[in-house]
Amino acid sequence: MGSLRALTLAGAVAMLAAPTTIVPAALAADVLPPVPQLEAAPVAGAVVGSGFYLRGDLGAGFDEPASRTSTFAAPYTMGALNAWYGDTSMATSFIAGLGVGYQFNSWFRGDVTGEYRSAATYRASNYYSGSTAPCVGLPSGVCGDNYSGQVSVGLFLVNGYVDLGSWSGFTPYVGAGVGLADYSMGKLTDQSMQISNPGAGMSGATSSANFAWALMAGVAYQLGPNLLVDVTYRYVNMGQINSAPISCNAVCFHESQHFDLWSNDVLFGLRWLLPAYAPPIVTAKY
Repeated sequence: MGSLRALTLAGAVAMLAAPTTIVPAALAADVLPPVPQLEAAPVAGAVVGSGFYLRGDLGAGFDEPASRTSTFAAPYTMGALNAWYGDTSMATSFIAGLGVGYQFNSWFRGDVTGEYRSAATYRASNYYSGSTAPCVGLPSGVCGDNYSGQVSVGLFLVNGYVDLGSWSGFTPYVGAGVGLADYSMGKLTDQSMQISNPGAGMSGATSSANFAWALMAGVAYQLGPNLLVDVTYRYVNMGQINSAPISCNAVCFHESQHFDLWSNDVLFGLRWLLPAYAPPIVTAKY
């Protein structure tokens, strides 16, 4: 009898103890882990290789006028005036330019550039026979005229380049460009070489725009991860330059002059490769 009471008491104790041990464990198994907190990581640092770049150039243009001709009021011509062309020359231009470009792959890139070419002095001379007056430095019966004017150009080009490989940080390249040469020619003066009665004349100013094209070759050197220095030779053809007709204070044939303008340019530039930024990376924080 005592044993039965002992067993009954033990069973009751076990049932009372079960909710505090078995049930909490079962409930605990059904509860989900806490929701993770999402936190944005800081933006990654700059990575070289966005492809875009900015450029700036300074240099000199050794301008050359070619194929000069003169137009006179009808019916005058160089032949009718017993005249011929003398020397033609231009001074050096200072060049300052800016541009933006894109590196398409390891060997090809392109850019759009705009530059200002400072006013360069244009000089020319014409001679004619049949003069009865003595003229400076010329034999008897020969005289002439000296011309002088200023030509400035704004040059805008779309360029493509082929990089030819890199050696110790040096990358040679070749390229070509096409675009627009917006020129302005200041007043063209005409001064006679006659000693006793030197006539003089002057034209108005003119401006226009021509098709332009260029060929270039150069070498770039890597100064840092995002910076290169360029040294470039460029041949550029800027089309025909035209003066306005010359009016004068004596006998005047209303001459206007025309010549093709091209240049051998030497450019020194910096090219800054724009960095790419990695997007924010979202990580889970538990």
